[in-house]
Amino acid sequence: MEITAPGGDLEKIQYAIDYGADAVYCGFNLFGLRAAARNLDHDDLLDAIAYAHDNDVQLYLTLNAYLKNQDYPALRDFLSWLKDTDIDAVIVSDPGVFQEVKKHTNIPIHISTQTNVISAQAARFWHEQGAKRIVGARELTFAEMKEIKEELPELELECFIHGAMCIAYSGRCILSAYLNDRSANSGACTQVCRWDWALTEEVRRGEYFPIEEDQYGTHILSSKDISVLNHMPLLAKSGIDAGKIEGRMKSLYYVAQTTRLYKAALNAKDDDHELWELLNRELYRVSHRPYWEGFYGFSEGRSVIEEGQRQDYFSDCAYSGKIIAHEDGMIYFDCLAKVSVGDTISIIQPDPMQDFEVALSKIYDEEKNSVDFTKPNQRYYIDCDIPSSKRGLIRKCVN
Repeated sequence: MEITAPGGDLEKIQYAIDYGADAVYCGFNLFGLRAAARNLDHDDLLDAIAYAHDNDVQLYLTLNAYLKNQDYPALRDFLSWLKDTDIDAVIVSDPGVFQEVKKHTNIPIHISTQTNVISAQAARFWHEQGAKRIVGARELTFAEMKEIKEELPELELECFIHGAMCIAYSGRCILSAYLNDRSANSGACTQVCRWDWALTEEVRRGEYFPIEEDQYGTHILSSKDISVLNHMPLLAKSGIDAGKIEGRMKSLYYVAQTTRLYKAALNAKDDDHELWELLNRELYRVSHRPYWEGFYGFSEGRSVIEEGQRQDYFSDCAYSGKIIAHEDGMIYFDCLAKVSVGDTISIIQPDPMQDFEVALSKIYDEEKNSVDFTKPNQRYYIDCDIPSSKRGLIRKCVN
């Protein structure tokens, strides 16, 4: 089973690959559903393809926005350039985009989850049109995915295994466009579903009533994050070809952390209790909303909606920096969040079992002057004799 990780920019793609991804999906500056992400330009995309292929990793490009008439000339120009690259697949939603890719290129096509394929019949339709892979709708149960795979064994099937859930059916939401004039289906979602909401009566317009569940109220449109970490061996045995991690707009640490955890879970033995305990503990050391196991049917009676007081993203740890070099017994790093002398930090490696802690007895600035604490967006040295990965990350945990 392939672990398909998000890559919001070139650096995140490189970290995803180094932390165990079998494939990475990314976006270009146009035609994707993550307008707020940094995305890639032409040179970045070529560099990403080269880095992926040098490491035997696949790179997929999202072209999954729904386009209007005026968008197609630019799409055709882009496809005329893209066809001469070695991109491994494009991910599309719009049938018009699908036809253009087929007409102008020989690039394999994956059908996006935005197309909400929920049956073998729909999957067969797209396969007969020439699609190589279906990214199943998040609303599918595990049993339904197995049925699709059993009926169409030659069609690749991908499912979501971790990340944010859209409260709308397969992401087909118009709230953002209606309230903010920013279309989710064109990549500019403002996540209106995360707002606080109130009720109003027809006969008493202007009077608003909070929607209460308990003393905190509730947020009826704010969904939890999906995580099926503990079911990865079962998903792999079912014949599902790939598991996708959501999060092209998430941090570099999120990409590295989730990728390595799901890759480790995929290969973990059932009786390796130490590893499973570590993986589940680490799952809470990355930014997330409350977790649930999606519509797969692994657990009964759990709601997709956050109960009680709404919680924004939270984590047991703070992402504090990324290692630039490790030589002569010192780590040189980019600081992203304050750490101080006396703190204990964790050094994160691609293999979760290889992480280690460092007690900060001294911190040095770039001129090797001793300082008491760091400041974000500056570079520092710390003493460390334990070898670390070339793309090691630094975090400080609160528990």
